[in-house]
Amino acid sequence: MKRFLALLLTLCAVAQATTVAEVKKKGVLVLGTDPTFTPFEFKGADGQIQGFDIDIARAVAKDLGVKLEIRAVGFGALMPQSVTSGRVDMAVSGITITAERAKIVSFSAPYYRSAQVFIVKQGNPSRFGWPWNSAMKGKTIGVQANTTGQYVANDLLKPRGAVIKVYDDFAAGLADVRAGRIAALIGDAPTVADLQKRLPGQFQQAGSALAAEDYGMVFKKNSDLAAAANKTLARLRSSGEYQALLNKWIVQN
Repeated sequence: MKRFLALLLTLCAVAQATTVAEVKKKGVLVLGTDPTFTPFEFKGADGQIQGFDIDIARAVAKDLGVKLEIRAVGFGALMPQSVTSGRVDMAVSGITITAERAKIVSFSAPYYRSAQVFIVKQGNPSRFGWPWNSAMKGKTIGVQANTTGQYVANDLLKPRGAVIKVYDDFAAGLADVRAGRIAALIGDAPTVADLQKRLPGQFQQAGSALAAEDYGMVFKKNSDLAAAANKTLARLRSSGEYQALLNKWIVQN
């Protein structure tokens, strides 16, 4: 039992690297991400997690001189528990920078500007969209748990009479949109462009953006890993690598 407890404490210590020095000492940067958000993080045909966010994280690890270890974590558990508990050293998963979240974690500088939008079946936008109107009262709107979309829905749509349905899995929400079980799913604007590329004729955006947002990399509060990530972002932008990653992964409007 003592050996088990000693091993457990050792494993916890390894996982709870909160500084650049600690990450370099263990030689690994542990990344937490929810690989269900194409094209930012998703599983490829080979089962490996890839995407725009993953390449940004790889660049951070490279600049630190360590390996990147990727752990798949559902978004509901990822933010902020996985970071604050030390299960991961950083989280990158299309995570919106907010004042409330910044009270308990540290963010990098913004690395991507996005927006929350309605995702609907192709051909539906003429009957549904934003700004909200009285004819849409009682409509069921899907959101993924613990995402900005859920907060936006609770703040903007629920007071206007919308019925909010929460999904743990974004793909399940898309399936319900496709089947007509819900009127729309709130998601990030780049997701719409990616869906139109991968699944032509099935989905599109309805109306204008509900809210703008900036994505940031997430670290334990006051960790100097955030500053290290900012240095990597500055390097990627100045070298042209950032634009190359945008061109590689994200459909440009």
